[in-house]
Amino acid sequence: MDLQNKRVIITGAASGIGFRMARIFAESGSEVILSDIDEDKLNNTVKALENIGPPIYSYIVDVANQVEVQEMADDVLKNVGHVDILINNAGIGYSGEIVETSLETWKKLMDVNFWGALYHIYAFLPAMVEAKSGHIVNISSGQAFFRLPTWGPYATTKLALGGISELMQFEFKKFNIKVTTVYPFMINTGFYDEVEGETWGAKMSMRLLPYYSMSPESVANRIVKAIKKEKPVEMITIINNLGSVSRAISPLSNIVSVTSLYFLGKDPQDLKNDMERF
Repeated sequence: MDLQNKRVIITGAASGIGFRMARIFAESGSEVILSDIDEDKLNNTVKALENIGPPIYSYIVDVANQVEVQEMADDVLKNVGHVDILINNAGIGYSGEIVETSLETWKKLMDVNFWGALYHIYAFLPAMVEAKSGHIVNISSGQAFFRLPTWGPYATTKLALGGISELMQFEFKKFNIKVTTVYPFMINTGFYDEVEGETWGAKMSMRLLPYYSMSPESVANRIVKAIKKEKPVEMITIINNLGSVSRAISPLSNIVSVTSLYFLGKDPQDLKNDMERF
């Protein structure tokens, strides 16, 4: 796929891999449409990219708000034009055991990580079907392949997104709409800044993040290459391939889960105290 003159919308574009992808598309001659909930960061992103190539469009949108998403889509389709590539990149992180995770937290994770993507897909899908053209990219997570205690709620939302995205790949072919499902590994961005480790193991895993994570630039480049090649699935790293294979080997998968719980899990009494908050 030639990216020249392609119209691309990226959610969560104000920072991280969203910003890096926006730069790559802009430098490739694409017409970029950016959305994010953080107005200040998004404005800075627009300023950083506005002189690179074609015009840059931006929208302040809460992806968890269906009304805002639909209003943005309506404006884009009316005033900017048909969207060639939709990248559902926006997401939030969370670390915590299931018993200490409130239903409110579950809802927030699902609203942003799962429903946010679906809101965008359903907002732009009719125009893509009508045009018999389009490419949808859903950013899931490598956590979908691992059953890691303390990351269950987050991984569940990403597993749901990955599952529906891979199904779309087959169902949307009849409309000539391509779908790419991306499974990044740990990325050294501000995504994990709000993840506060409470145990020694959790704190160390966050402290050592820069040493075992991937750079946002390298991940963004791999995603854009996958889009150009119209790959149905982009695993990003062999670690995710190993995680996927481990699901078929119960003893191996169980060892990973037990080891993770040992290093990251909390004391039962601490969990009981956390449960009292809700």
